[in-house]
Amino acid sequence: MNTSEQSPGKATDNAPPLVYDSDVVVVGGGIAGLAAAFRLHQQGWSVTVLEAAESVGGRMSSIERDGFVLNRGATILPASFTNILQLTEDSGLGKPFKPLAVTVGMPRDGRMRFLVRRGGLGGVLDLVGTDLLSFRSKMLMPRLAVDVLRWRRRLAGDKTYQAAARLDNETVASYALRRLNQEILDYVLDPFLRALYLGETADMSVVDLFLSLSKLGGGPLEYPSGINFLPERLASFVDVRTGAVARDVRHVSGGVRTVWRDSDGEHTLTTRGAVLAMNGQDLLPVYRDLSDRQRELIGSVRHKSVLKGIFALRRLPADVPTLIPVPRAAGLGLAITVVDSHSMPDSVPPGKAAISGHWVSEHSKEVLERPDEELLPEMIREMEKVIPGLSAELEFAHIVRWGFATNSRYRGFYDTVANIRRTLDPDDVIQLAGEYLALSGTANSVENGERAAANLDERLRSLYGSPKNPSNL
Repeated sequence: MNTSEQSPGKATDNAPPLVYDSDVVVVGGGIAGLAAAFRLHQQGWSVTVLEAAESVGGRMSSIERDGFVLNRGATILPASFTNILQLTEDSGLGKPFKPLAVTVGMPRDGRMRFLVRRGGLGGVLDLVGTDLLSFRSKMLMPRLAVDVLRWRRRLAGDKTYQAAARLDNETVASYALRRLNQEILDYVLDPFLRALYLGETADMSVVDLFLSLSKLGGGPLEYPSGINFLPERLASFVDVRTGAVARDVRHVSGGVRTVWRDSDGEHTLTTRGAVLAMNGQDLLPVYRDLSDRQRELIGSVRHKSVLKGIFALRRLPADVPTLIPVPRAAGLGLAITVVDSHSMPDSVPPGKAAISGHWVSEHSKEVLERPDEELLPEMIREMEKVIPGLSAELEFAHIVRWGFATNSRYRGFYDTVANIRRTLDPDDVIQLAGEYLALSGTANSVENGERAAANLDERLRSLYGSPKNPSNL
């Protein structure tokens, strides 16, 4: 919401007109910021992106090491993420995806129980025939399917999170014990949500469950080597400054002024508008034009840490599922393992493999500051319990720590998001695109960035007319 005294984009009678360094500044070079930057570039606006890290992509970034490409954050790209697929095509990358057949297993009582070994109808039969659940639990599972359909109708088109806020009145555990049973909670719902959100499910809202289940479909995709293929492409269209830390963003008469710092010192950037694609913790000290209510709401959104280990292997141990959600009942901090090299086979040398392990946030907070040499043996021991033989094939391991990775799941979250969204002014020349506006995730981040870009484009056109250099893309 604009709290400056003058209307943004309009000079006062006494103030000289601004000289703009760029039309728009985007603070944050993750996928939300880069999606916004690219869409604004498409419309013809000149864009400067300020990214505090030394590379773009954020949780959709990759690194190279010893012939392996390692994804630092996201790995799985579902076909249901249609906005990411469209963004890929619009940026000139075409359709570089293939359907990916995955296997899914879960440890129980010291043995791997396969849930899915085949695709299509075979996968459905695998689920029916698995010995993970008792016959009684399997007979109760249709209730879950019925409830998914009901909730899908309730939440359809809920872009403002108003419906989610109204329905946020029960925990997953309470729902499961009321409609299903303890076994389904322990070996279906808990590991699914634990793997998806990397947090314990005790206080998760039932909305988390059904929003997530309602978006399943289409299966995962194989994509070019490294999940950073899209952020790197989007960044190529605009002026990106890495190692650039924003210190102050504010409305001024006629536009926006941003103060930022890099290794060369402090700089000032004057623009017509801005998109702030930062997490709430970083936003609050930088953007002082927020209202008191906005600061209170954004500051109340809880964040969680993420600990990820990536294990480069000489070869993949036998019969390892692509995805292994790890139930809390297994007694491990590990939440899910993923054979990353299945999603991007060109990311590893021939015959080799890469597997990532992701730890729940409660576990991550305790160990995040410990040195690699102390932490790594414990991580390998937990991975070995789920994937026997991993340590014997290990070439090297790479640890990734995210201090404020994503927003946490808890009852009341959706009401907070709905209230934050209600405070946003679509006519402001400073638009917000942080993770506090939706569930954390790459598809929602793209949606946040594209919404902010569309609002800002409309506002700038109303103030300045059409941009002078529309893109040919």
